[in-house]
Amino acid sequence: MAPALADVIQKAKGFWERISISQRIFIAGLAVAVVAVFFGLVFWMNRPDYRVLYSNLSPEDASRVVKLLQADKVAYKLESGGSSITVPADKVYDLRLKVAGEGNLVGQGIGFEIFDQVKVGQTDFVQKINYQRALQGELSRTISEFPNVESARVHLVIPHRSLFIEEQQKPSVSVVLKLRDSSKKLESKDVQAIVNLVVMAVEGLDKYKVSIADTTGKILYAPDEDGSITGMTTTQLDHKLRMQQTLERRIEELLYPVLGAGKIIAKVNADLDFSQRTIRKELYDPEKTVVRSEQRSEESQRGRSNLEAGSPDANFRGDSPTGGASTQEGNRETRTTNYEINKEEQNIVAQVGDISRLTVAVIVDGTYEKGADGQWAFVPRKAEDVERIRQLVANAVGYDRARGDTIEVSSISFGGPDVPQESSLPQLVMDYALRLGKPLLNALLVFLFLVLVVRPVVLAMIRPRVEGEMIEGLEGLPEGEERLALIEGDEEVDALDALKKIEDIKAHALQMAEQNMDQAVSIIRSWLKHGDGPKVGAA
Repeated sequence: MAPALADVIQKAKGFWERISISQRIFIAGLAVAVVAVFFGLVFWMNRPDYRVLYSNLSPEDASRVVKLLQADKVAYKLESGGSSITVPADKVYDLRLKVAGEGNLVGQGIGFEIFDQVKVGQTDFVQKINYQRALQGELSRTISEFPNVESARVHLVIPHRSLFIEEQQKPSVSVVLKLRDSSKKLESKDVQAIVNLVVMAVEGLDKYKVSIADTTGKILYAPDEDGSITGMTTTQLDHKLRMQQTLERRIEELLYPVLGAGKIIAKVNADLDFSQRTIRKELYDPEKTVVRSEQRSEESQRGRSNLEAGSPDANFRGDSPTGGASTQEGNRETRTTNYEINKEEQNIVAQVGDISRLTVAVIVDGTYEKGADGQWAFVPRKAEDVERIRQLVANAVGYDRARGDTIEVSSISFGGPDVPQESSLPQLVMDYALRLGKPLLNALLVFLFLVLVVRPVVLAMIRPRVEGEMIEGLEGLPEGEERLALIEGDEEVDALDALKKIEDIKAHALQMAEQNMDQAVSIIRSWLKHGDGPKVGAA
């Protein structure tokens, strides 16, 4: 053992023997606490960072993955009731590839893997039952892949086919969904996608034989015979919802720069006309005519006739004058004109899904004023401001009075002003500590290692060398100077010992003076009276 290290150990033993028992207990406890904190920090810094390997697993899949991890002796943790598995971050991707390669994730239920091990001698009835079970399991797995669906159960009813039955019954399907968020309803597009998926997967299935519900008892799909849900087809319902959402978004985008975020709530109800109508019209304009055709004919007649004079009476017997010749002329003109009347024919096909009526409700937050007591008081918006907002909303949605549209705008408190919270000093310190916690701990560990480990070792290695160099330096001096240097060194050591003794004497005198105050006062008085007290610096 090096002399310097032995000297350090000897001094430590001497110090340990001089202190009291309570001081020993305190020092030992402090040392244990420092060591425990040091090793705790080292363990915390070196602990593995766990990442999610798989989440939302069925119990069957989770069991298979856990068996694989146990076989490979990989550390893991089960979270979320066993549906999530976390592993060290540096092994996540390797384990995912391995699990996928071995086919351990097959989903819930039993799929077509049931036919991987076919027993000899199975009857046709057992084969049909297994096929039905496999089809139900595969549909359940596929539907569970939807983002808003946590799990699904599918029940198939496939009737028995027979050559002796003319009217075959159609299969039917019932689907029960467990949603990830039971407070929200599954969107209609997802419902329609599930219906189409099931209809195309089951032979002979009609969409009117599909029923979908969730675990809370809500009916998500139950169509009538005409294929409509609540009197409206899915396409029509989607069109109505999209139009309402478009109008609501248009109102909010219009008022957002004026009122600010979170200060507007707009709801629109649009009544749409999905009936198909064809209107045919024929319009005549008698004021506008056009000559279509015209016929014109002229006829002229000219001739002479000889007439005998006499009475036309046959019984007249008298004499009569003799008749003479006469000339006759005649003209005849005929004109026929056909007119075409201006006629306009219109064939109007009414637009399907046209707006028949709009009902708009808009709620806007008011303003807030801080009272003398420091509380914020709600102040409704002025009537002219509300009317101005109403005009803006009317222009945004295409308001039509003749159509019967209504718009209602109200100023209601939304619960209070958005007062920015001032960060307190403890919160700022906590945020700063969380943000820089690991770097500071790393620096602290390095510092403790340097002070508690490196420094004592370096001092133990350097001290003998320095002492040796000092001795060698003294040996090189002449005999008188060497002796003088040693004497000076001894004098310095004696002076230090004397100062230490003086301090001990002072402490002992003060302790005795406190315990015997009356005697100490009488001694000091006698010193002052006779002038023979102790001289400072007498040493």
